[in-house]
Amino acid sequence: MWRMLKTLFILEKTDKKNIFSILLVAIFVIGMVVFVNAEDLGNSTKEKSGEYQTVKMALNKFQKEDASEDGDGSDLYKNIVKQYHSVSKQVMALKTDRPQLYFDAAIDLTELRRQAFEMEDYERVANNLPTKIENELDYAYYQYLKKNELDLSLNTFNFFQFFAFLFSVVGAIWFVFISLYSSNSMIEDFRHTSLIKGYPISFGQYVLAKCMTSMGIVIIFIIELVVCSLPLIYFKGLGDAAYPVSVFTGEVTIYTIAQYVTVSVLYMIFIAIFTILLSIILNVLLKNVYLTLFVQLLLFIFPTLFPSLVKLMPYNPFNYLNFTSVLRGDALNLENPVALSSGDGLLTLGISIVLLMVMVNRFLTSGRLKNL
Repeated sequence: MWRMLKTLFILEKTDKKNIFSILLVAIFVIGMVVFVNAEDLGNSTKEKSGEYQTVKMALNKFQKEDASEDGDGSDLYKNIVKQYHSVSKQVMALKTDRPQLYFDAAIDLTELRRQAFEMEDYERVANNLPTKIENELDYAYYQYLKKNELDLSLNTFNFFQFFAFLFSVVGAIWFVFISLYSSNSMIEDFRHTSLIKGYPISFGQYVLAKCMTSMGIVIIFIIELVVCSLPLIYFKGLGDAAYPVSVFTGEVTIYTIAQYVTVSVLYMIFIAIFTILLSIILNVLLKNVYLTLFVQLLLFIFPTLFPSLVKLMPYNPFNYLNFTSVLRGDALNLENPVALSSGDGLLTLGISIVLLMVMVNRFLTSGRLKNL
């Protein structure tokens, strides 16, 4: 078994697909570093200026009305005007370096938006304002900063902040990337089944060895995310791994950046194992790389195509393959809202991995292999 594992690692090390994939990940991370600096992401003044414009666009959807307390303007219009003033206060607080005023205005803004969600005709401005869950995440974040007297990050992302941002981007595309990488895991092997049957180990052990070598390459991908981000320390500083990130875990809560990255890495490992096992099963059943990839991507977008089924089948593993969406609480924005928990997601993926391993061991290593 170990000799076979060593042989497979040697083969994987020189495989053109693996070399290309490793280079692609490195280019992606370096590109993200360049993008963050070019767009000045994390600059609070720039972000608030953008929010100022979106609130102004919401106001422009109304005819000019009297927004005073006794005026004839609608309650929603008066609320949006107050939001506009709160955002203006935040911009002014940033320019005059008054963090307490900024936090107070930010919390007032989230309170105003809570009220607006319940007002008549809110749909008119819904596209210009945050969703309910986004607002709650903002509220938790600013309350935490104020309560713990933490400084607001004003400038472009430092290393740790970029790291959290990078994993949030990777979380949305990780399953697709691993599907592309693993879609031909066993195709060549099943084209030459006489070679498989001639190995001095069982088919189950061979599949296990293939999975382990593939996961070895996946670990290299994850390490690359760290290594290729290191130059940012020189340009922007290290930052604080304990800086807060607001997330949804079944309820709105605060993670440190270190916790957020740890959960993200756990998801990446679970999703990678799940995807590789799924690729092996589909390779055997379909015997075609493109069909394997098509089925995987179809299953991935299934919750998007049929969102009503997310609530009907909350423990479907494909609901959790975009873990960034799970940690943002995006499922609460569906027509039939459902609170997908990140803990339930890891548990669901873990159970699914066990079931796929049983399928590989029982179904593929017995009757199916004999028919190839």
